[in-house]
Amino acid sequence: MLALISASLTSETSDALRDERSWELRRVASVREAVAALSDDERGTVRAIFVEAEPVDEVMLAALTNLELVGCLRSAPVNVDIDAAIARGIAVVHTPGRNAEAVADFTLGLCIAALRSIAVAHEAIVSGALTTAVPSKGVNRATGDVIWRPDDSAATIPYVAYKGHQLSKLTVVIVGFGAVGRAVARRFAGLVGEVCVVDPAVSFEAIASQGYMASSLDAALPRADVITLHARSSSVLIGRSELSRMKPGSCLINTARATLLDYAALAEALESGHLGGAALDVFPDEPLPSSSELLGVPRLTLTPHLAGAAFEVADVQSEIMLAGVRGIYDNQLDWSALPVSNPEVRSSWVRRCAQV
Repeated sequence: MLALISASLTSETSDALRDERSWELRRVASVREAVAALSDDERGTVRAIFVEAEPVDEVMLAALTNLELVGCLRSAPVNVDIDAAIARGIAVVHTPGRNAEAVADFTLGLCIAALRSIAVAHEAIVSGALTTAVPSKGVNRATGDVIWRPDDSAATIPYVAYKGHQLSKLTVVIVGFGAVGRAVARRFAGLVGEVCVVDPAVSFEAIASQGYMASSLDAALPRADVITLHARSSSVLIGRSELSRMKPGSCLINTARATLLDYAALAEALESGHLGGAALDVFPDEPLPSSSELLGVPRLTLTPHLAGAAFEVADVQSEIMLAGVRGIYDNQLDWSALPVSNPEVRSSWVRRCAQV
């Protein structure tokens, strides 16, 4: 029996899947292309596919007539047609929280970068905006004093123009208290004045029991120095109205989903000076078009969807996937604690596997 793999799985996990399931593991650049290259008889031997961001649609599922498992190595299998998998009785196992620690680290980094203009100031140096064509004469500093202050008193003084906020007195609001939100809260606890959590799916008591202040979004907006987004909603949570109610000079970070934020309204809030800064790792269009209005917005730090890109993620997602695969095959009567996106197929899946 064959398993096609285009995702990052550790050798230990691959060996376990091969030995425990008696699968022939075939690593491919693209599962879609590999399926297209197989004969009809070979397609009938494919029992499992493992992907990361590669789309798995109804056409692919229909081509693999004896497929039992789609392993999606993502926190949520948004690239898999779940309805088509349900219709065919195929289990979809995913890897929730696989990069929570990586995203939390990156979020903290973006927060500091935005509050202290680290990336913005770097760009001003390498672009030439803060450098001089000739060596400074030092007319604006005392002899022996080394300080970045231009001879032209009308030029930008970085120490003044990029002055930011220290963390210790700030209120940080975390929107979304899933695996990433909880990891972000742990990063900020002890570093900032207050950590506030907004998540209507989690009770105030549960949030308070972990040492954080719970709040509604409406109540949190005017008191937040930093708002960082970690929700899974496909709807806009922070639009023009919400941005207008944020504290003047506050900062917004999005490492979650582009759908959460009105990007045009954010650009306006930064252009007007209402927001003190923002940092974005996700965008409505990726790669970001060269025509994007975001490229010229002041006090804005941009990164190309890097938050989850840590070497250790492959180890974590492999462990979660292996536990999920073992769970559905070894504990067929109870999937309640397993990372299965479509547990409603359990009964039909068990029958199908028994017949193959």
